Amino acid sequence: MRDNPLHVQAFGSDPEQRERALTRVFQGVLRQYVPKGAVLGAFSSGALVGVCAMVEPGRCQPSGGERLRLLPEAIAGAGIGGTVRLLKWVGAWARHDPREPHWHLGPVGVERHLQGQGIGAALLGVFCRRMDALGAMAYLETDKRENVAFYERFGFQVRAQEPVLEVPNWFMARGAAGGP
Repeated sequence: MRDNPLHVQAFGSDPEQRERALTRVFQGVLRQYVPKGAVLGAFSSGALVGVCAMVEPGRCQPSGGERLRLLPEAIAGAGIGGTVRLLKWVGAWARHDPREPHWHLGPVGVERHLQGQGIGAALLGVFCRRMDALGAMAYLETDKRENVAFYERFGFQVRAQEPVLEVPNWFMARGAAGGP
């Protein structure tokens, strides 16, 4: 995820700086997601190589307190400018959040050197089977054009497209049992 277009725009051109910022931000986010849903992990030889987070209906938008608790980590990882851009990004995504009950998917990520080997597909398969068993709608955002086709393979459909921080973003949903 380090090189996603939105992450480059938010956290700058230095890949090491982006990785530090993303690590700090996502550590805080994932800590908040565990009690609000689930975080699936893919492991190889005991090492975490992929992650798929999901938040239950009605809990995907962080509370004021949750936002405040994330600020120090965001500032430490991304600096003031990166944190301001992060807040604009999160605000733009929040405006697209569906009003109907849904499970919010993301982040989904696989170690760069292992992408394309089916790890992400395996994680998404588990997620979709959970949604189908629950008869639940799922929703996600992506800033990578190639991810749109990947998610479409799992029944997601584009609901909207809009630039965020001048980067194209797609907002996608999947109905119960993989339908629209």
